[in-house]
Amino acid sequence: MKIKFLVFAGFFIPFFSLSQVPVSKEPLHHNVLDNGHVRLLDVHIPSGDTSLFHIHETPSVFLILTDANTGSQVISEEDRSKSPIKYYGNIWFEDFYLKSRIHRVFNNDQHEFHVMDIELTNKNYKVIDSPLRQVSFSFLFEEKPVRAYRLNLYLGSKISIQARRGDILTILLSDSVSSVLVNKKSFSMKGDFIYIPSGENISFINSGTEKAEFAFFELK
Repeated sequence: MKIKFLVFAGFFIPFFSLSQVPVSKEPLHHNVLDNGHVRLLDVHIPSGDTSLFHIHETPSVFLILTDANTGSQVISEEDRSKSPIKYYGNIWFEDFYLKSRIHRVFNNDQHEFHVMDIELTNKNYKVIDSPLRQVSFSFLFEEKPVRAYRLNLYLGSKISIQARRGDILTILLSDSVSSVLVNKKSFSMKGDFIYIPSGENISFINSGTEKAEFAFFELK
């Protein structure tokens, strides 16, 4: 699933609308975790609404949780014509190493647009373990600050992972699941998450009636 963007040249934007805020200060981007390693922004844009102009300048992973007919009005961003962003369904990474993006997002659909922006704020990267090889994990990508997988937790599954060198962030991608536990925390709604520091064992249990899908990130 790929976000559908309509891009408008910056010079069509009136001067009075050009005030910008860091993405973490944009009112529709709700800061639900900020621990010095990641800043997790839970973004909800109602039908017909538009965010403020905001700035993305920190390496980030994006998760689309509700597909919608959206657009982006861009003031400034890196030219990606020769190095297009790689999308892994509804998950992708952007580094913003060369140039920040300044834009606002509008929702033209009849339902809410829900996305998560995971800002990778840590700059002191460390060496982590080799990639996980368990059957339920599908490797997606490896970048300087993060490694990403998609995890399918099938009915009756129990998965145990020995403590890893990197901190772990995992986010539920399925909606309205039941009886799913991650390190004894109950998960039920799309966007539920848990942050697991390095050195802790990890367990997933699905005793419900349907498959649960997660995004699983090892942080460097």
